[in-house]
Amino acid sequence: MTVDAAYQLLSEETNAFRIGNRTNSAAMLAWFLTTVWRLEPEDVTDAICDGSGDKGIDALVVDDDLAEITVLQGKWRESANKAQGDNDLKLLTGASDYFASAASVEGLLASKPNAELHNLLVRQDVRNKIANGSHLVRLVFVTNAQLDPSAKDFVTSRAGVEPQLDVWPRERLAEVAARARRAELRPETVTLRTVAPPMKVDLTSAERLAVALISAQELTEKLPGISDYTLFSRNVRLFAGRTRINDELRDTVRDVDEHRLFPAYHNGLTLLTEGLRVEDHELVLSGVGVVNGCQSLVTLYNNRKILTGDLLILVKVVEVSRDSTAADKITYRSNNQNSVTLRDQRSSDIVMRDLQEDVRRTFGEEFALRTRIGEETKARLILDNADAAQLIMAVYLKEPWAAVRKVRLFDQDFRRIFNRSITPWKLYLLATIDSVISSTRAGLRDDLKSSFASVRFTVNHLVAQVLRESEEGAELLESPSAWLVGQRPEVIEALTIIATDVVDSVNFHVQEEERDRGSEFDPKVVFKSRAGVERLENDVIRQSRRQAKRDEDYLFRIRALAQPVDDD
Repeated sequence: MTVDAAYQLLSEETNAFRIGNRTNSAAMLAWFLTTVWRLEPEDVTDAICDGSGDKGIDALVVDDDLAEITVLQGKWRESANKAQGDNDLKLLTGASDYFASAASVEGLLASKPNAELHNLLVRQDVRNKIANGSHLVRLVFVTNAQLDPSAKDFVTSRAGVEPQLDVWPRERLAEVAARARRAELRPETVTLRTVAPPMKVDLTSAERLAVALISAQELTEKLPGISDYTLFSRNVRLFAGRTRINDELRDTVRDVDEHRLFPAYHNGLTLLTEGLRVEDHELVLSGVGVVNGCQSLVTLYNNRKILTGDLLILVKVVEVSRDSTAADKITYRSNNQNSVTLRDQRSSDIVMRDLQEDVRRTFGEEFALRTRIGEETKARLILDNADAAQLIMAVYLKEPWAAVRKVRLFDQDFRRIFNRSITPWKLYLLATIDSVISSTRAGLRDDLKSSFASVRFTVNHLVAQVLRESEEGAELLESPSAWLVGQRPEVIEALTIIATDVVDSVNFHVQEEERDRGSEFDPKVVFKSRAGVERLENDVIRQSRRQAKRDEDYLFRIRALAQPVDDD
């Protein structure tokens, strides 16, 4: 990507975050915290404290799961040719002195910082977290400029120095922006004939709406990209196939007597366009995409030979600008009224877009992350994002009892789960471990085998905890590429041994609990409670340590052959 292209891309992607009184630097940080740091939008607003009295701290993020306090500074350059020197980097490293001790945090509070920073420090209990030594401090510098030689030399000189300095210059940001940017609409100009003059209204200064009745024949003939689903690139789901609702819709379409009443009971379609012209009996769209109505339109297209002119569809067309956040809101709200899950809604989230594209670029057809119903892939190993969320909760957040609470995973826990530490290689490792554990299912007791859907995540957690008993196993979990690049068969063999022993320990634990507690113990419930899992984990770890004393090679002892791949 050229210098100018990278600069332009970042300008376009951060434009939607230029709201209220945010400076360009603050808008860039808001985009960074949303896209790269993967914070919820409300947490992004709370984290930014840029402005007069910020003490050189433009944003502050406290992550209790990762046990980190991140101090951020952002610098926006108004010209693509303006380079970033080392002075701002030195100011940021100087600001780290405020977090050296509890006393220095108290000094920062006493120095009368701006209200946003003061409230952040108090609300996040930063003073006590520094005093307890529970959180590491890291520094992050974000700029849309390229580093000049002095800045590069300064970054090099800081290597290995605490607190860690993580610099995100233009080229690094642009790589993420290219992965995470919203799917494009189909580029064609499409003219749709309406059965009556469309209703039109200006929604805002940037968005316009037109509503009209259009025949299904017109839609299936004129709209491009139905057969290959490219028309639905921004839809939260692709075609779901033979579902009950789709079967009923197909039967309705095939009943000619139902055609005239169709618009009375069908919710219609929602289309986006970047250019809308409304004429007497025509809608002219410059660029087009469907964000609600994929199932209906594909069903109509598949039955287009039997459509009649009586079958009309209510169509809403919304004109949005290329960099507007309104498109995402329309996609979410128009689907939120239908039987679409939160997992479906999150499929178009910037975090999912970035992760899925990063997986594709990293693994090609070896491994894929599937984020939408109906999504097709040729990958040999596929991880559904619903499974990914549960496995991350079990393995990396160490809460397998929460992994079975699906309603939370893509709601309040979404960005906690898909946090910035989750990389394509970690997803690949999770899929590999889960595949190994599925192969050991036959070794479980019959009652556990039948409730494997919940047992599965506890076993994943337990295998990960046994891995953490050795230095190599702990490093495998954190830097999996160093092992999986050249030793995947050996890793799978070692994981299989551990998983088999874990399954034996689980069976024995359940047997002993039944003997000691009788009818009070329900093995189908234990895996859904924190207390039950922690009791089981203690037994499994105790047994693994006994095994390791008898056989020092029992724990994961494979040495890394490669340097970890940089996943940033």
